[in-house]
Parts: sequence; structure tokens; C-alpha cells
Amino acid sequence: MNENQGKITDEHEQLKKVQLMIAEDIKRICEKYHIKYFLDAGSMLGAVRHKGFIPWDDDIDIGMPKEDYNKFLEVAPAELGEKYFVDNYNTNHDNPLVFTKIRLLGTEYIENKANAGAKHNEIFVDIFPYYYISDNELVRKSEAFRMQLLTQMLLIKGGYKVWRGETRSKYLKFLPIQILAKCYAVKTLRNRIDKLYNKHKGTENICVHAGSCYNYWYFPAIWFDEMIAVDFEGVSFSIPKEYVAFLTKAYGDYRKLPPERDRQTHQIMKLELGKYAM
Repeated sequence: MNENQGKITDEHEQLKKVQLMIAEDIKRICEKYHIKYFLDAGSMLGAVRHKGFIPWDDDIDIGMPKEDYNKFLEVAPAELGEKYFVDNYNTNHDNPLVFTKIRLLGTEYIENKANAGAKHNEIFVDIFPYYYISDNELVRKSEAFRMQLLTQMLLIKGGYKVWRGETRSKYLKFLPIQILAKCYAVKTLRNRIDKLYNKHKGTENICVHAGSCYNYWYFPAIWFDEMIAVDFEGVSFSIPKEYVAFLTKAYGDYRKLPPERDRQTHQIMKLELGKYAM
């Protein structure tokens, strides 16, 4: 969920236009069914600081409260039609993620850490559910550690190499988790994750369901009560009215650009735009 950066090519710019098209279709459905959604993470930051993509970024993140996320998943397949695939564990048991990707069929997008042999590797927009977590700090930290461990084991079992392209120390860090993952079935991991995901209701804090982010990516639920419209690449999208508090907690001095050495794009190994090439 960090903002990313690096050398942007013409192909990357075309990728952004395709992702924006996907996001507009998601927005259309949310507005039709009165589903609360918001640009999330670097996409929210990009909208506020750049009125669009962070110049060196190349993805779009959307967040939804858990109840709205569930409603979206009920109506999205029919609304999106054959143009897209709603990719999550319920629709694709090979998917090792705990959130949803709306994938544009007829394209291909493979990052260095992903499973290149997976059934679905199309261009996507991520949709993250936000769910209630404990207000007790010790309980929250304990559950955060368990959620992080469970989701990392799930990724490893799904063929993701989360250490690929990183330092040797990161590989060694994940080695015990690789070994531990062999001791559990996917169904067992999913059941334990779902138990944590559904454990709390109506607490003061909510967290993004992305696995490892639980340790720091949580916020007062009240920050998401009201939404406002902002410009993102010439299109109006929603973000929380309390976006200043959100972005400050997430990024610190969010209006300050990071050093050039930290501006890295995702490491895309293969990108095919198909008929959407411009």
C-alpha cells in the first residue's frame, strides 16, 4: 500500500488509461446501487496531490466498508458482464488474496512477485474491504500478527514469491513462513482468516483487509462516515471527507514528494493491452 515510483514508459501511460476505464465502471456500479466507495491509499494521495495518478505510480486502489463491499460483489458480475472477471477466492479458488481484483479480460499483467502461471493475470483494479477490528491495543496487535502470518502463508501457497527482487535477508525472513505454510491446507488458512475478519462489529476502528497492512493501516471508523468528490484524471471519484487525517496517518507529510530514489513503479514482467492498446 506504499506509494511507488520509477521510470514511466508510454506503455505504462496506456496501462493507466485502461485502469481508469476499469475504475469508472466500478464507480458506475457503486453510484447505481448506492454503494459507498473511495479511492484508497496511493490513489487517494494521487487525487489530492496530483489530481490523478502519482506520476510514477501505475495502479488504482479502491476501498469499501465491508457491508458495501459485500453488496458490490453481489451485483458486480452481472453489471460488469463478459468484459471483466471479478477475481477473488469465491470465484477463483486458485486466488490466494483476501480482497478482490476486477480484471479486464483479453489483457495480461504479470508482476515479478506474482504467480506467472495463474489462471487469471489480467490488468486489474484492486478493491479492498475495510472491516472492524478490536479497540484494545494488545488484542489488536495480537490479531494483526496472526492475520499477517496467515495471509503470507496463503500467498506462498498460491505461488506468490513475496521476496522476489528483494534482498537475501528478506528471503531468509520468509523462509520459516514457507516451511510453516506446508503444514496447513488452504481451507484451514481461509477459515482462520475469515474468523478474524468477522470477529468484531461496531468498534471504533476499522482496517483494510489486505493482510500484512493490519499492523498500521487502520483508522477511526468515523473518518469514513462522509465522502466528498475529487478529480482524478478528469473523472470525479469519492474520498473520505477526513482525507487529511487519513493521508497524514498513512504517509506523514503527504504533500511532500519522496526522494527520487524512492520513486519506483511496480516491477511488471509482462504487459499485454490487447485490443485496448492505444
